[in-house]
Formats: sequence, structure tokens, C-alpha cells
Amino acid sequence: AYITMNPGYLGRSALPEGLKALFRPMTVMVPDLVMICENMLMAQGFVTSKSLASKFYTLYSLLKDLLSKQEHYDWGLRAIKSVLVVAGMLLRSDPNGEEDDILMRALRDFNIAKIVKVDEVVFFGLLNDLFPGRDPPRVVDDALQKSVDDMVAAMPDFVDDIMKLKTIQLDELLQIRHCVFVMGPPGAFKSTSWKYLAKAKRIVAGRDSFLTIKDINPKTMPTQDLYGYINMATRDWKDGLLSSILRDLSQIPDEDPKWLMLDGDLD
Repeated sequence: AYITMNPGYLGRSALPEGLKALFRPMTVMVPDLVMICENMLMAQGFVTSKSLASKFYTLYSLLKDLLSKQEHYDWGLRAIKSVLVVAGMLLRSDPNGEEDDILMRALRDFNIAKIVKVDEVVFFGLLNDLFPGRDPPRVVDDALQKSVDDMVAAMPDFVDDIMKLKTIQLDELLQIRHCVFVMGPPGAFKSTSWKYLAKAKRIVAGRDSFLTIKDINPKTMPTQDLYGYINMATRDWKDGLLSSILRDLSQIPDEDPKWLMLDGDLD
């Protein structure tokens, strides 16, 4: 048996010394991210994968060192892979486009949503240094954008372009992530963005049943009631609220999107 450790991860606890003594420690090498990027870009169909991989790694290395330290920033292999997959999707949708433009669009559009305001100058500065003279247009779902614009315009005394942008960015993140955190201070359009996105998606689909949403506050109950637990006397499993909702959603006989919202404080 073996144990892999991830020191420093949020919510993880240290291995007890008594248990640690039963295992022999083993160190591993840091992966060559440039080579990983190059191979993944080749697999996605990029011809100039060598130079693009170098730019990709340089950007993420500088972002990790120069941007402010935020708990939601991730410049590791998991984030690299998701952006490279998006770049491959953009390349296949536009096979005749410039590969530098396609990679820059993926790096810009699928990272800017998580960049805090004070870091935007550094982010765009590094991006323009690595891709000088390039500014590819954003790829936007026109029908979804129009629905969001119409809903915001219908609000009598409130129109904000930032809210519309964050709503569209949330949709872009949901296309590449199974789980997305929406964070910010009070009044930062957190609830409004996902509610408007859900309404816009239903309008585009033409039916109110297109999207199923379950919204709960995980802070209102003990952990075992939320996740479920095993009764130590009978060894029977008792479903928690989350497992019960997930089972119900999985039994809906369609492929429409289903959202499980955990609306509460982030530890």
C-alpha cells in the first residue's frame, strides 16, 4: 500500500506520526511542464506546439510569481490541462485560424474571470508581451449574450456591463469545469450572475424545464447530515442531503444541465 500526500492543500490534515512511521518516504521529481504542454498541444492538433508550449509555461510561471497570492489562483498542471483542452476546441472550431491567436484567446478568456482587479494590469501586460500585436476577438454565444442583454435592459434603474460580462464568463467556465466557485463581497453580482445565466439558458433553449437547479445552504446542518454516514451499530449507509440530491438528479432521464448550488460561506 502507498499514500500520496498533498501538503498545504485547503482542508487537508497531517498524517499522524504513528501511521507515518509504517511507510517508507519516497520523493518524486517535479514534472517538465514545457514538455507536457508541447505534447498536449500536439495532441490537440497544433503545428507550432514547441514555441507555443514555451510561451504557455513562461506565462504561467510569471503569473505564479508576480500576481498577488489568492486562495483561488491555480497555476498548476490541472489548470494547464483545462486551458489546453479549451485551446484544442477553439482550434477545431476554426482550423484556418492563427495558432498564436487561438492559444492567446484561450489563455485570456478562460483565465480573466478568476483574476482579481488589482492583478489585471499585470496579467494583460504579460499576455501582450508574449503575444505582441495580437488581440483576437472573444468567441461569444450570440443568442445567450442577447438574452442576458435583454434581461439587464429590462431592469428599470440598473444597467451594468460588468454584471453582463460576469454572467457570460460564468457560462464559459462551466463549459470546462464541473465545479465553479463564485466569490466576492456583498453586492458583487454573485447570486445575480448564476440566476441570470440560468434564465438566459432557458430562454435560448425555449423551455423552462431545460435547466434543473437545487440550491442549498451547507452551513445549516451537521457534516454527516450533509454528506451521509454509516451507522456503526447496523453498518447501514444513511444518505445525507447532498448524496440524496445527487442520486435524484442522476435519475432524471435527459441530458439537460443540472446545477447543485451550495450557497454559503467558503471556509
